[in-house]
Amino acid sequence: MSDVAFRVASEDAKRISDEMNLHTLAGKAGCWAAFSLADGRPKDHTAYETWREAVAFAGRWDRDETIYLLVQPDGMQPREADSFLRYARWLHDAGHRLPPPDTEAFAYCSQLGSGLPHLKSDRYKMARHLISGGREFPGGS
Repeated sequence: MSDVAFRVASEDAKRISDEMNLHTLAGKAGCWAAFSLADGRPKDHTAYETWREAVAFAGRWDRDETIYLLVQPDGMQPREADSFLRYARWLHDAGHRLPPPDTEAFAYCSQLGSGLPHLKSDRYKMARHLISGGREFPGGS
């Protein structure tokens, strides 16, 4: 068995999971929350109606140190938050950012709003797209 099945979520991911679950319980599904990329701390404990509002108010247009998540109706498990955080940090280290939700690349990544590709094959396609500098569009040839 692989060690991925037994991976314990980081404290950073648990912070994100807790905050996302609080927003879900508050009936804020479909809203956006902002978190620090460095430590997973919520920026301001607010759920914003749109991604652009979250970027403008919580992140103050800083997409280098802030990540934005769409609040889901069923909340977020710590391991899911951990996967998202590791993916966002990997993109950041490679010099990229998660795409805005109103772009074609974002729609390709996820139908749920996290920006994290769901299938392993999609993660490979996204990595090829990022490595190519965006010249190879995901889902295309």
